[in-house]
Order: sequence, then C-alpha cells, then structure tokens
Amino acid sequence: MPSFHTRSLCEALLGIAGIWLLVRTLSNQATSLYIVWSSSSVAQEAEAPNMLAIQGVHFFVSVLLGAGLLLARKPISRWLTSSEEEVSASSATLMAVGTALIGIGYLASGLVTLGTHYARLETLGAASPDSLWRGGLSASIGIILFASSVGIGRLWLRLRAL
Repeated sequence: MPSFHTRSLCEALLGIAGIWLLVRTLSNQATSLYIVWSSSSVAQEAEAPNMLAIQGVHFFVSVLLGAGLLLARKPISRWLTSSEEEVSASSATLMAVGTALIGIGYLASGLVTLGTHYARLETLGAASPDSLWRGGLSASIGIILFASSVGIGRLWLRLRAL
C-alpha cells in the first residue's frame, strides 16, 4: 500500500467530496432546463410555483457548498490532522477524515433541503414542516459528526487496541 502524507491525503479526500457536491445535481438541473425550454406544455401559470427556481436553489446551494469545500480543504485538513511530518496515515486519522466527510455530506444535504424548503415557502406561501425538520436534523447531524470527527478517530484507535 502506498504511503501518503496525512494532510495531503486529507486534502485530496476533501477535494473529491467538493467535486462530488459540485457535479451531483448537474444532470437534474440540465434535464429541468431542457424540459422547461423545449416543451410548450410546461407553461407556467401566474399563481403556480416556479419549480425551476426551486430546483435552482437546490442546485446553487450544492454548487456553493462544493466550491466552499474545495476552497477550504487546506484549512480543514490542517484542523483534522496533527502534523505534516507523518509519512503514512494512521487508522485514527483516516477514521477522522472519513467521519468529517460523512458529516459534510449530511450538512450539505441538510442545507440543500432547508434551502428548498424556504424556496417553496417563498414561492407557495406554505411548505410542509417535514422538510424543515428533515433538513434541520440532517444539518445538525452533519455539524456534530464534523465537529467530533477527531474524537471519533481517537475512539476508533482505542477500540482497536482492545
């Protein structure tokens, strides 16, 4: 198995997560744009919600989070890893990075759901509280996982030593 500098590996994994957030909604947005612009049967009524705008919120929140993660991968990796001198990543560090990535995924999903909820609220005037709770819970879980990722990595190391 090749050995990597821990910080470099962490930066690469965070970069991959950022790229995934950037491209994961491109196909949905492209399909929606094609349907709206090419079909006359999808005429927008005056009081009807603008579904393209609601999906656009979903797309732009995902793009902003992905770009933010790409741009902030160096400071995040400095926070997650202790030093640059390590030649290979320990299992505790890999667990911390993995937990942080899962937390970022939950946070991004929650923020996208919350953004979609508020877009529906603005467009329709009312929205189901289900999406508010789902988005809030997902974002909270993401924050908790990200903030405790280093501790979870240390716990993993202790559990493996048993």
